[in-house]
Amino acid sequence: MERTRRKHRYYIYARMPMKIKTLVVIWLVIFIGSWAVYFKYSSYTELCREDACRAIICDRYHKGIITGPLCPALCDDHTITLNQCLSSHPANQVYQGWLHGSKQIIMKCNLAPIFHDGLDREMPYERPEKGSSMDDFREMLQDFLERNLGKGEHNALQTRILNAADINNDGKVTLAEAKSIWALLQVNEFFMMMILQDSEHTPKLEGFCGDTYFVQRVDTNRLYGVHIPWMFEIFLPTSYRQAMDQWFTPSWPKKAKIAVGLLEFVEEIFDSSHGTFHMCKTSHTNIGYTIKHDLKMIDLRNLYPAEVLKETLTEKTCSKNADCELTEDCSSMCDETASRCTGELVRPNLSKICVVLHDYLLKEVPAGIKDELTSLLDKCSRLTTNTEDMQIHHSLILNNLKSLLWKQISDVQDS
Repeated sequence: MERTRRKHRYYIYARMPMKIKTLVVIWLVIFIGSWAVYFKYSSYTELCREDACRAIICDRYHKGIITGPLCPALCDDHTITLNQCLSSHPANQVYQGWLHGSKQIIMKCNLAPIFHDGLDREMPYERPEKGSSMDDFREMLQDFLERNLGKGEHNALQTRILNAADINNDGKVTLAEAKSIWALLQVNEFFMMMILQDSEHTPKLEGFCGDTYFVQRVDTNRLYGVHIPWMFEIFLPTSYRQAMDQWFTPSWPKKAKIAVGLLEFVEEIFDSSHGTFHMCKTSHTNIGYTIKHDLKMIDLRNLYPAEVLKETLTEKTCSKNADCELTEDCSSMCDETASRCTGELVRPNLSKICVVLHDYLLKEVPAGIKDELTSLLDKCSRLTTNTEDMQIHHSLILNNLKSLLWKQISDVQDS
């Protein structure tokens, strides 16, 4: 009976005049497209709440709860103008704009979520408490650094943080200054930027107001591809978008220079003076470069100290390796006898970076190095931390890759 009804409906549609059929199809396309645009627009309005960011931070500033070198420009003089929303998550608002009309900047505003899980969590600006002394604050900082970076010599980093907190350079840290820098240190990216402040491969910190901070704008904010407005992107097939991404790349020697910068950054975080750091989300959208094709890591939110990851993982119970996955790029093995994660990450940073570089560098690669580069990238992508002599293999592949790429860059510059 059902089959007969379906045949009957199809028969009615088949008998319709062509004009009516066309109108039905057009109506369906408009209806589906309108819903897609509506849902995308709804999510866009959540992602882009510049007025809310400015209102919340300026209200706290005017009440004297927080401070920062760029609070007057943001809240009083209004010499910070924002012209483009770059947010990818409602709680992490990102905007591009101008400082004093002459310097291009990126503003990163943290709209803290309201917690409903009943857990005791530290909300922004709760610490340090009124009446805390400078010695109390130093002790707070020391505990924070040891908890995140492990035992060691952190005096230079602590001094750097205190200098950043001292807005008026009077050698003292007020309660508002202490609350502001403490709230910023809870933002992982800001903490990483303080540690890597001297690196050539991270954007320069331009200032802050409370836990909203401003960084140097990087000329190109993705390794490859082009930003497409959301109203067009929703109608673009994935395969076509992936093909387009590969069209918008620099010439091969310039790509090689960017890749060398990325490999140098991996070296920096492999064994820095503050320990090892791991990239837990490796994507071409986290990597940018300047007009001179110098690499800049534009998103450090998913860069974590090894100490933090190890502590987090070893606290997890497990029955299989899949239980020990924090992100796709940061996971450890499961010790089934102890029912605990080992805490030793399976993949080193170099392996993750080589996966990103594989298609990027092999497209339009000079024929003379194609086989050697392919072999190196394949070996690199398969690197794991649980192989014998991992550090030797790591260093060997890293040095061979850099040498091969530098030779190509030098040959082009000399010719």
